[in-house]
Amino acid sequence: MSLPRPRLCLLAGAVHERRNGTNPERRKTQTRVKIYQIDLDRNQSHAAFRPLEDLEKLTGKSVVDPSLYEEVFNAELDPKSLEELFIQFNSEWHPLHRGRSMSVSDVVVIEPEGIPCLVGEIKGSSPLGGSFIHRFTDLVEYNLEIENLRNQNISFEAHDMVGLRIPAVESGAFFCDSVGFEKIAFDESLTHKPDNLMRVVYVEPNRPAFETAILHDLEHMQKAVDGYIEPVYLEDGLVVVGNEEAKLRGMPGNRHIGDIIMAGPFFVCGEAYEDFCSLTDEEAASAKIRFAEPEEISQAEVEADMGFTIYYAEPMGGLS
Repeated sequence: MSLPRPRLCLLAGAVHERRNGTNPERRKTQTRVKIYQIDLDRNQSHAAFRPLEDLEKLTGKSVVDPSLYEEVFNAELDPKSLEELFIQFNSEWHPLHRGRSMSVSDVVVIEPEGIPCLVGEIKGSSPLGGSFIHRFTDLVEYNLEIENLRNQNISFEAHDMVGLRIPAVESGAFFCDSVGFEKIAFDESLTHKPDNLMRVVYVEPNRPAFETAILHDLEHMQKAVDGYIEPVYLEDGLVVVGNEEAKLRGMPGNRHIGDIIMAGPFFVCGEAYEDFCSLTDEEAASAKIRFAEPEEISQAEVEADMGFTIYYAEPMGGLS
């Protein structure tokens, strides 16, 4: 695959020249979340999209068979509940998700490290009818929502949970059943992954960088940055791949790299013979450290960083 012509080349040491408004009190705690879906080519027992109660008569086993499953998502998130994850992956969108919408028979794995604790819960009634429950792991977001609901004269109850050390979600493997999720035994080593995965470090605005993998093709690289890709080459052999139109589209500021601002999500990978490639262990560790700290960058700063330079060539053949 031929790469786009580089727009910018920076010294490796230039990446952390600026720390603009990093706020350690707003530092996000993130949790490794994986999603597995039954590979339809392996679905000889027709177990896909079927609830737990049907498994034994379909497969002859009373347990979920991990050998039918393929990993379709592996990243760090800030989940408040399994139900929130279902909404996100069933009806919304995530740039690193490479599977179908979440449905019955999918398996979600929550790793124990990094699970955030709840700081508050808000229960109320919607003006359009029905009730809602919102859980928060960020104290600033919790207080802002309370203020917002008061301004809208919406009836609610707020329950402070700071210091109670209540985890937002339980760790383990969970089967997406016809109603809710059921905790199950699930051996991830028996599952499958695509052959053409590329190891990268993914960097989102206002979040710490984390290691993941994306499919090594143009479609999924564009999906990862939500648009046309633009590479920035660093002298240590790493490539920062962002969205070419991020600032024009008003995407939030992400990180400073040298004297420029990268807006929107981007990923870091290696370079090999006019193509991108997976990071080595050393490169992945270096990239995670380099982009570990989120930066608070205002939209005014992003807009001020937009611009272009016009170069004039000397006239040829004495023409004026």
